[in-house]
Amino acid sequence: MKKFVLVFLACGLATFGALRLNEWLNSRKEPALTFQPTRIVEGRLANTGATVPAGSIDFRQAAQRILKSVVSIDTLVVTGGGSWMRNETMLQQAGEGSGVIISQDGYIITNNHVVVDPRSDRPAAEVRVHLSDGRILKATVRGTDPRSDLAVLKVEANNLIPAELGDSKALQIGEWVIAAGNPLGYEQTVSVGVVSSLNRSVDLTEGGRNPRGMYLIDAIQTDAAINPGNSGGALVDSQGRLVGINTAIASPSGGSVGIGFAIPVNRVQRISQDIIRTGRARYGQLGVLAHQYPGLLGVGEYRAEVARIAGANPPEKGLLLMNVQPGSPAATAGISRFSVLLSIGNIQMNDPIDLQRALADKRPGEKVQVKFWSAGQTKTATVTLADLTEL
Repeated sequence: MKKFVLVFLACGLATFGALRLNEWLNSRKEPALTFQPTRIVEGRLANTGATVPAGSIDFRQAAQRILKSVVSIDTLVVTGGGSWMRNETMLQQAGEGSGVIISQDGYIITNNHVVVDPRSDRPAAEVRVHLSDGRILKATVRGTDPRSDLAVLKVEANNLIPAELGDSKALQIGEWVIAAGNPLGYEQTVSVGVVSSLNRSVDLTEGGRNPRGMYLIDAIQTDAAINPGNSGGALVDSQGRLVGINTAIASPSGGSVGIGFAIPVNRVQRISQDIIRTGRARYGQLGVLAHQYPGLLGVGEYRAEVARIAGANPPEKGLLLMNVQPGSPAATAGISRFSVLLSIGNIQMNDPIDLQRALADKRPGEKVQVKFWSAGQTKTATVTLADLTEL
């Protein structure tokens, strides 16, 4: 079986390096590949007026439609420099990425990892946006959401051309899609492929060890070529409608091998609206921290330890809770440390990513049915989720 490395296509892969897949990939580490484009080629659309034979597949109109809404992004960070006598600081480019215009008045969606300073995980000192008409504008980071790997930028401009939004829930495996962005510094670039799979759950946390990682939930998988610099760019259907934001690839080398992932536009739309209105994304939360080791309860020595603490043998499947926040919805429902989550709604809790899947699109105030084991008893409770910042 081939072993792949999941990498963010961000701020140039040079800053972040290749991210490994979960625990089972640790035995083989592929070297990180550093991309240093020697030049940036400015792309231009050509309207030849040529006719297309009947029955042919033609993506020209879709490409022209989306490229008007796709931008390239430069991020700059503060570094020492200048005169040693004056101890001056300077801005230095940290990487490149892509973005998509979502409103006429200058809101742009991109990946969180495109616009953060990799040294601190805070927004970069300066973000510059290159529009398709050649203008370069300074952008303000309106808000970021590391959990979904999304960020919203704002530029001072009007009459921009926003992407037309599609419906990611309507996508089908085998459907044509186009990836548009700034791969390797080559602006206004498109590549074509199909939807390879849907509803992928991708763990980029390395079992919780990578603080810059996150879970991609319900990701769109495509074989359209995606390379470093495509992060934050558009995945569109054959009509040029935005269906996803390109985020990561699986690759042994750091370059495209035909396995790319995009955040579905329906989730992008919800999170970007939250950020624009309030400056942050709003998630409904239980207030629990689950052990990140998959299959923990199937290991004899751990089961014995949990049984000793809880006074009863735990179930063999489920998520063992390492912490429950006082006053949280979970605590109110009687869930405590060393309880085992069995299901939330109709989603079984067999892997740490299942908890993320169950709550990914839940809002504060929504109710969910939680089944759990605690001190030898299996219980079910209806829990009202709280705001992330209130826990």
